[in-house]
Amino acid sequence: MQDALTKVDGVAEVVSVSRQTKKVVVKVEKGKLTNKALIKVIDDADPRFTASLAN
Repeated sequence: MQDALTKVDGVAEVVSVSRQTKKVVVKVEKGKLTNKALIKVIDDADPRFTASLAN
Protein backbone atom coordinates (compact mmCIF):
# COMPACT_ATOMS: atom_id res chain seq x y z
CA MET A 1 0.00 0.00 0.00
CA GLN A 2 2.72 2.46 0.95
CA ASP A 3 4.60 1.85 -2.31
CA ALA A 4 1.47 2.45 -4.37
CA LEU A 5 0.67 5.69 -2.55
CA THR A 6 4.18 7.15 -2.74
CA LYS A 7 4.04 6.87 -6.53
CA VAL A 8 0.91 9.02 -6.78
CA ASP A 9 1.42 12.61 -7.87
CA GLY A 10 -0.15 14.76 -5.18
CA VAL A 11 0.56 12.49 -2.21
CA ALA A 12 2.96 14.55 -0.11
CA GLU A 13 3.50 11.97 2.63
CA VAL A 14 2.28 8.55 3.67
CA VAL A 15 1.93 9.08 7.41
CA SER A 16 0.91 5.56 8.36
CA VAL A 17 -0.37 2.27 6.97
CA SER A 18 -1.89 -0.36 9.25
CA ARG A 19 -2.84 -3.71 7.83
CA GLN A 20 -4.29 -4.67 11.21
CA THR A 21 -6.83 -1.84 11.32
CA LYS A 22 -6.89 -1.41 7.52
CA LYS A 23 -6.29 2.33 7.91
CA VAL A 24 -4.06 4.59 5.86
CA VAL A 25 -3.23 8.19 6.71
CA VAL A 26 -1.77 10.38 3.98
CA LYS A 27 -1.01 14.06 3.49
CA VAL A 28 -1.88 15.39 0.05
CA GLU A 29 -0.91 18.50 -1.84
CA LYS A 30 -3.89 20.80 -2.14
CA GLY A 31 -5.35 20.87 -5.65
CA LYS A 32 -3.13 18.08 -7.05
CA LEU A 33 -5.25 15.03 -6.25
CA THR A 34 -8.99 14.55 -6.15
CA ASN A 35 -10.65 12.56 -3.41
CA LYS A 36 -12.03 10.20 -6.04
CA ALA A 37 -8.55 9.52 -7.47
CA LEU A 38 -7.07 8.87 -4.02
CA ILE A 39 -9.86 6.44 -3.15
CA LYS A 40 -9.31 4.60 -6.43
CA VAL A 41 -5.57 4.23 -5.75
CA ILE A 42 -6.27 2.75 -2.32
CA ASP A 43 -9.02 0.44 -3.58
CA ASP A 44 -6.83 -0.78 -6.45
CA ALA A 45 -3.67 -1.21 -4.38
CA ASP A 46 -5.08 -3.69 -1.87
CA PRO A 47 -8.60 -5.15 -1.84
CA ARG A 48 -8.39 -5.64 1.93
CA PHE A 49 -8.58 -1.85 2.39
CA THR A 50 -11.78 0.14 1.85
CA ALA A 51 -11.15 3.81 1.19
CA SER A 52 -13.15 6.63 2.73
CA LEU A 53 -12.42 10.19 3.77
CA ALA A 54 -12.10 11.41 7.33
CA ASN A 55 -13.63 14.71 8.29
